[in-house]
Amino acid sequence: MSTFKVNIPAGPLWSNADAEEKAPKIAAAHQGKWTGQWNTVIESQMSVIEVELNVKNSGPNEFKTLVLAGPIWNNEAAQQLGPVIAASYGAEFTGNWNTITEGVMSVIEIKFKY
Repeated sequence: MSTFKVNIPAGPLWSNADAEEKAPKIAAAHQGKWTGQWNTVIESQMSVIEVELNVKNSGPNEFKTLVLAGPIWNNEAAQQLGPVIAASYGAEFTGNWNTITEGVMSVIEIKFKY
């Protein structure tokens, strides 16, 4: 299976020992594996960890949830934008969406497989 690496925000990490404790758990929450790399991007506020992810996640289990998608004006726009936003989470777009604040914010339903 094809993989790729990304940096994921991890909050402040204070030392390598701190990273070794927290980073594997953060990576697992994203269905990935920590590569052992991390760095502080804003002193005392934010660090990032490097995570290796699969291009496509699979498994017998699934979990659906709603995520913010910015304003979506109609179903045609939702069907075009939904798969892109879902992919950014390593998930699939279910086709379902809803506006939660008119002209400001919509949500889409995504499905994780694991």
